[in-house]
Amino acid sequence: MKRILIFLFAVVLSSCELATTEPLLVSYEELINSQEKIIRLSQSVACTNASEWKFTPMGSKACGGPARYIAYHRSVEREFLDLVERFTSLQKAYNEKNNVISDCLFVGPPREVICEGNKPVLAF
Repeated sequence: MKRILIFLFAVVLSSCELATTEPLLVSYEELINSQEKIIRLSQSVACTNASEWKFTPMGSKACGGPARYIAYHRSVEREFLDLVERFTSLQKAYNEKNNVISDCLFVGPPREVICEGNKPVLAF
């Protein structure tokens, strides 16, 4: 009886591990659509006061680290950061599943956000 319980416990543990390590299936189109949604939200507020803007890393290079940085207005912060986090996870999974290769160059953060023509611009 004890051996059966140990066997069942091992099966349950291994099935949980399989469920958590299964690769996330994502298509290139899903990545593009997700990125476009983020960009639209970023551009949904006119940039008239740079102090109301922040920036965050976005995406995942195949070698690790962010693919880029993007500006967002504080009024859309929670929704925006949720979308960026999901996109970054999807891109990382896509890169791993498809053996994507990147340039591996470090993408440093910008110094600040400035407003030009009512649009946020990252200053490096």
